[in-house]
Amino acid sequence: MSGLLHLSPEIGFTQEDLADLPDAFPPCVIRDGKITRADGLPLEWEQYDLLGEGFPATLTEDGVLQMSPRPTPAHEEKAANLFTLLKHFSTCQRAGKAYLGPELRIRPYRRTLAPDVMFFKHPKPEWKQESATHIDQIPDLAVEIVSPSNVGKKCEDNLAFYHEAGFPEFWLVQLDNSVKIGRAAEPKMSTVYKPGELFSSPLFPGLAIDPAWIVDYPDEINLIRKFSPQIRVLRDPDEPQLTKRARNMAARIAEHFGETHASHRELKRQPGRAPAISPQARTRQQEPGREHER
Repeated sequence: MSGLLHLSPEIGFTQEDLADLPDAFPPCVIRDGKITRADGLPLEWEQYDLLGEGFPATLTEDGVLQMSPRPTPAHEEKAANLFTLLKHFSTCQRAGKAYLGPELRIRPYRRTLAPDVMFFKHPKPEWKQESATHIDQIPDLAVEIVSPSNVGKKCEDNLAFYHEAGFPEFWLVQLDNSVKIGRAAEPKMSTVYKPGELFSSPLFPGLAIDPAWIVDYPDEINLIRKFSPQIRVLRDPDEPQLTKRARNMAARIAEHFGETHASHRELKRQPGRAPAISPQARTRQQEPGREHER
């Protein structure tokens, strides 16, 4: 355990978690969930990069390592549900990309973050490479999911940084499962949506989200063929009740956007076959920009 002078881990950490400081790491003192240099100097990026992948700490602007408790199963499920929903939307729209938990480094700030979910309208191709260790661009959306272990100052500090760094939009999934939305363009304004209330974002045209879906991902979402103000439902002959729930969800989303959902537009799925695509729909898929010219 080279470089480690004092060990006072927070609840949820074991000595093995903190024993991986490399030999080249400067002597450090660990107190109150933070790792600081014993000589009082700030830790630098180069030293932070010596830590192995998955080390349970992030670098703060003060040059200290802020330890983070392991996420709970409920926390991970909420993150996975929201990621699945955003991924489903981006796949349907062929636009943007959602990420689940990679490290974020924003220069010139000497700080690392790991939002639970991020979304980029224009992700960099190089992030797909195995050699990429972090993301170096402000996301269009950052999502923090509160759990009993991370509520309080750390979460508040992250939200303040999102404002300062100019994150376009950030969501906070709170302990009561409500979603608080903030935007850099509106630093003194935020809106809270409770389970049962639909909300939408300019980032995701035609997508409405119920905070309750982040807790329990509804199966009927998989039957919604396309996220848009004109939502189409894929009828499953083997599960009529699921189709009915999907139709009700589609009508609710359409109403949120001031539209009327046409139930006759359901597409019947034959077992083992993909749904048929009309010539008009195929044209829209091939020339997505033409639809907006009308």
